[in-house]
Amino acid sequence: MYEIKFIQKDICKDGSDHLFSYIYKFFCYDSKLHYIIRAEYHTENIFAIKFYCKKDKRSDFKYNKIINKHNSSTVLKILNTCLSVVPMLLQLSPNCNFALLSSRSVDFSSSKRLTEGLPQNQRFRIYSRFIQERIGNITFTHFAYEKISSYLLINNNEKDIYAKEIRVKEMFERTYKIIPDIGH
Repeated sequence: MYEIKFIQKDICKDGSDHLFSYIYKFFCYDSKLHYIIRAEYHTENIFAIKFYCKKDKRSDFKYNKIINKHNSSTVLKILNTCLSVVPMLLQLSPNCNFALLSSRSVDFSSSKRLTEGLPQNQRFRIYSRFIQERIGNITFTHFAYEKISSYLLINNNEKDIYAKEIRVKEMFERTYKIIPDIGH
C-alpha cells in the first residue's frame, strides 16, 4: 500500500445530489506515477470512490484509460491504497455507504477507439472480486450490478437496507443521467 495524502475538500455547486468531494493523492513507486482518489459525497450519505492517474487529469477518458505499467502486485497495491480511504471516511461518517462504477476501457491504440462493453467489464470483474475479498459482511451489505458494472456497499447500521438501496439507485439515476436502467 502507498501513503495517501489529503489534498482538499471540493464543494460541488451544480445543484445535483453530489454535494462535495474529498480529494487524496498517492505516489506509486513501482510505476513512478501519481494517482488521485476522489471520494464524492452524495445525498443518502454515500461516497462514490473514483481514482485515476494524475497525468490524465484533463482527459475526458481519465477513468477509462489503462496504464500498461503495472504488474498484478502493483495493481493490488493501488487498489488497497484506494480502498484504504473507506476506514478514514467511516471515521468521519460512521454510517456512510459506498458506491463504485467500473469505467469501461477505451483502446487508444485503435483509430476507432474501441470501447469495452458495459456489462461485467474488466474493471468490474477485478474490483468486485477485490471488494468481496477485502470487505466482509459485518459492516456492509454488498450489491453487485453486473449489467452496469457497479458495486454498492450499504452500511448495516441502516434500518432498512433494501429501502436504502432503492433510494441510492434513484439518487444516482437523478445525478448521472447516463446510467442505464438497472431494474429492480
